[in-house]
Amino acid sequence: MSNQIAPTEASPSQALYAQRRRVELLRQQVYDPANPAEPAWLVNELLAAEDALARMEEDQQAGEHASDQGLLFDSITERGGPVQERMGRDTTGVEASIFLRLSHIPSAIVHLFDPDERPLVSVKISNTGRQIARLRITSLVEEYSAVAVNTLELPPGEEREIRQLPVFIYDRLRRVHEITRASLRVHIQHLSGVTEMERSFPIWLLARTSAYLSVRDPKTGQRIDLTSYLGAWVTPNAPEVMALLRKAAELHPQKQISGYQVDPAGVEAQVKAIYEAVKGEQVQYINSVICFGREGSEFMQRIRMPGETLKQRSANCIDGTVLMASVLEAASLNPGIVLVPGHAFLAWEIQERSGNWDYLETTLVSSKSFAEAQQVGRRLAERYQAMDQTGVRSTLFRLLSIPALRVEEGVLPME
Repeated sequence: MSNQIAPTEASPSQALYAQRRRVELLRQQVYDPANPAEPAWLVNELLAAEDALARMEEDQQAGEHASDQGLLFDSITERGGPVQERMGRDTTGVEASIFLRLSHIPSAIVHLFDPDERPLVSVKISNTGRQIARLRITSLVEEYSAVAVNTLELPPGEEREIRQLPVFIYDRLRRVHEITRASLRVHIQHLSGVTEMERSFPIWLLARTSAYLSVRDPKTGQRIDLTSYLGAWVTPNAPEVMALLRKAAELHPQKQISGYQVDPAGVEAQVKAIYEAVKGEQVQYINSVICFGREGSEFMQRIRMPGETLKQRSANCIDGTVLMASVLEAASLNPGIVLVPGHAFLAWEIQERSGNWDYLETTLVSSKSFAEAQQVGRRLAERYQAMDQTGVRSTLFRLLSIPALRVEEGVLPME
């Protein structure tokens, strides 16, 4: 008789974990700076693995959304048991439902959000009574935010949705270095002073050192794309960035940085001087990839601020890209962040408002010349732009123009 134990089938969570690890391994192989001429078959294998992972994550999120749609409080319906609370028709005629709209709060960039587009909480209020309801709705994250306030008059038979995003206190959020529990308090009160409802709910604050590429709206189940906010990590006015710019000027043939007051060759010479200045800081590449870490179903990437990168002398692809983009913006040049599956690299506009871009692979700064890094960046851009045009996937190549993010989306440098 055999004593062998038959292998058990992997659970959905185990299969998802294994697929994530497979994708991460393939990304590291594709973007290995020791072998920048990765074969096309390996790229195709990565894309197939990412597509499989995306399907698995969508299935998981659909299951989560079926059981939890972000409902925090409902005054009239049952949710998994007895009625939570009944005010409404038997009392004042006011009925309320409260929904959480951000599964996690990205502490580094939440101050850039528009409450109407990206609220933290939404409150659906209806008046089933016979008189006008005059209400005051407030919300706050205790110890971390000011109070968000809305007052309204609600005629009988009408319903309204109120969206709120409290203003967070900058000095308090600066202390959030790891994912942290906090308390969201929502209060519905009649202007006469009578409290209709007051409740507290646990929520998550994300570390300020983490850039979240997307978070989920629990109410709708949809992902909220946050990739444009990577521009907040591009900080041209940081003292360390300005010091590096001065070093770059010393390395320039004319000992000066003049922005777009020169031809494209002159612009490229400035980018080269900046590359050489970063090389002189002995920043070493650390092989970690975008979306390597996650909190729950959230897509995240830890990013070092430029000063931290220079202090630690280590960078992954996004760290190095953000650092060089910061120096380029400080030099009055137009930088861009290019995102391809699992990787980021640098772009710059070759002439102001020309719409023409050149590219650089920043992970090679410790091992290759500027010309070699430029060649690899150009090849990556050409490959993924060509694949993007085939329509196989709509997000194979994404260029985030920092000037466009500043002007059109209000993404300002993080302090």
